[in-house]
Amino acid sequence: MILRILAIVSAISATSIFYVGKGKLAEQQAVTQKAEQATKAVQNELAAANEQISALEGRLNNERDALANEKRKLESVRSEMYTARQEVSRTQQQLSEGKKSITELESVARRLRADLLQSEQSLASAGKEDEIASLNERVAELEKRNADLKESLESAKVTSSTSSSNVSPRGSSAVASVASFSSGFTAPTPQALPTASIGAKTTIESLSAKNGLIALANSPALGLSPGTTVTIIKKLKALGKIQVSHVTDDLVLANLLPGAKTREMLAGTTVHLLR
Repeated sequence: MILRILAIVSAISATSIFYVGKGKLAEQQAVTQKAEQATKAVQNELAAANEQISALEGRLNNERDALANEKRKLESVRSEMYTARQEVSRTQQQLSEGKKSITELESVARRLRADLLQSEQSLASAGKEDEIASLNERVAELEKRNADLKESLESAKVTSSTSSSNVSPRGSSAVASVASFSSGFTAPTPQALPTASIGAKTTIESLSAKNGLIALANSPALGLSPGTTVTIIKKLKALGKIQVSHVTDDLVLANLLPGAKTREMLAGTTVHLLR
């Protein structure tokens, strides 16, 4: 009887242990499944994290490359800035030297202008005196020629009157022609001859006293070329000197030299040019 009771108790214990173990196994399986699911989720998260890490590493590498490029650019800019500073300092030094040179050149130019003006004034005054002396000599020479012509005319009249009784009719006609020529001959005045012998005649086309320029009518008789210096004569009076700068078929452009009397150089005035 005891053995039966023990067997029954044992069976009941085994059955309870079986059911208890089976429940624990089910629980263990559920926990295992949950753990596997959690592991899969962690693995998925780990894979996503790995992908993010890879992307971040790529971005980091790109940022490193960009940073390296920016550093190189910065170094290049610094080098350019240093070169530009050197250029600016060099340019400032050159500007300073240039300003000094300009100041010195301006002072030299002012001194040379004053010397040139003084020289031109002295040359103009000397040239006027020479021109006046030359014109006086020409006037005296022309007056002498005029006197010689008058003496020749008087001697011709006397000769014709003394030989009129001894000549033939043919000679009488010759004497008469000489007499008629002498009676119709008019001695040139001292004023007309100098005008024709002073130089080539031309006309003032335009004048700019402010700019020191004058334009004359050109003709082959003038024979002017650039660089030639001539004197303008009006009624035996020297108006001043000009220097030819440009020559065309119709006009002669020239510069007025210091001392020129521009008030008497009116457009349309006929003048003569004396070399």
